[in-house]
Amino acid sequence: MNNVSVIIPTHNRPHLLLLALQSIEEQTEKPDEVMVVMDGEDGETERFLSGYESNHFTFRYLKIPKSKGACYARNLGAENATGDILMFLDDDDTWEPEKIKSQLQQFKLDSNVGLVYSGKLVVYNTNRKKVIRKIPATIKGNLYPKIFEDNYIGTTSSVAVKREVFQATGGFDHNLPAMQDYDLWIRCCERTKVAHDNKYNVRYTIAKNAANQISGKSENHHRALTYLFDKYRKVLEGKSSTLQRRFKSSRFLHLSKAVHRNNYFYSLKYSLKSFYYYPNIKAVALLLPPFLLAFISLFQPGRRN
Repeated sequence: MNNVSVIIPTHNRPHLLLLALQSIEEQTEKPDEVMVVMDGEDGETERFLSGYESNHFTFRYLKIPKSKGACYARNLGAENATGDILMFLDDDDTWEPEKIKSQLQQFKLDSNVGLVYSGKLVVYNTNRKKVIRKIPATIKGNLYPKIFEDNYIGTTSSVAVKREVFQATGGFDHNLPAMQDYDLWIRCCERTKVAHDNKYNVRYTIAKNAANQISGKSENHHRALTYLFDKYRKVLEGKSSTLQRRFKSSRFLHLSKAVHRNNYFYSLKYSLKSFYYYPNIKAVALLLPPFLLAFISLFQPGRRN
């Protein structure tokens, strides 16, 4: 069971897509298939894709005429993929050369593992070579219901998942405007054991200018937070009160972090809500203005986010 399909959703960013594809070409162990899913019409991207060839893997692309979002594109790619292992790569992220090899090793070590993830090297879009902080992969095993405490697994680009597990969950919930990855990991953890490769194999890109960070749109995160609370309300009613509080605290913290650089005063109330539901140092740190928090972070390169 080594057939690997890589799925890349993309939208009007052929110059970034090229970098993502190059990082796959440079893998020490190549995938069997790479599928790019164009989310919406884009002549420049289509011209690039129609001329793209690889000597290392089967390359295909699909088109969605009218944009329906990255998670719809990921689900469509997974539906059409042929691999037993699905890996997702956002078009503005890249992989380190050992990503595929090290994650496949984890599946071979334990047949009960259905999802493997990696740590992240966080970089700005203005300089992808300079790592501004590292986010390690630390938690593994049977993570349900512990996964409700926080998104321990992280970005979609870091994950390899067995097709059977992905299909059993129903895939990404494209009704969610944000936090779709975390929502899927909750459902995966309910069904399978999780491992990590103990490496930093994903170069995760954030915008230097906070106003340009798509994932930092406050209205999307606010709607997603309300949606998730409703979606898992009945599930969590049967869990401990501490787990319920930690779930709410982590989601308010996530919202606060998402908008902190762009709208500090808006983020304050969510930092306070996070601390109210479950006191934590991260919520306290987000009470600081962005420039001061950024300065402090320079001396904590290995901290989790």
